[in-house]
Amino acid sequence: MEKVVNASHMMQLGEFKFSVGGAAFDNLKFNTDYRWKTQDSQTEDSSPSMQFVGVGDQTLSLTGTIYPQLVKDGLTQVDKMRAEAITKLPLKLTYVQASGKSDPSVGRVLGNWIIMSISEDRTLFLNDGIPREIKFSMELKRHDANTK
Repeated sequence: MEKVVNASHMMQLGEFKFSVGGAAFDNLKFNTDYRWKTQDSQTEDSSPSMQFVGVGDQTLSLTGTIYPQLVKDGLTQVDKMRAEAITKLPLKLTYVQASGKSDPSVGRVLGNWIIMSISEDRTLFLNDGIPREIKFSMELKRHDANTK
């Protein structure tokens, strides 16, 4: 694992960096489905048996709030997320995690992901129409290179 010294971001998706100084997420939810196949039993008295056939879809949902007046390029943060989505390529997802006293933070690669959706909600408008708060959400799905 690559050592991260004084990490400037929380997580990176492609070229987009989630950070307190930009777009910070405040909720991150991972979901993994597991696939099981039902096998009919040999006799009427036996219940069908289940066989594990692999890991299914892996998804990640995150939500956050941007305060445009407090962060660099605050009004364009969601646009930058959308620019990553339209690259039409799977994006490498990495994040920083604490690993202990001697090595306080390391980068962890979570594989390739695709952006399934992005939404934003602008509120608390100033007189000139600039929002003081932008809430965003993003849905990601893990991309398996073997998928055709």
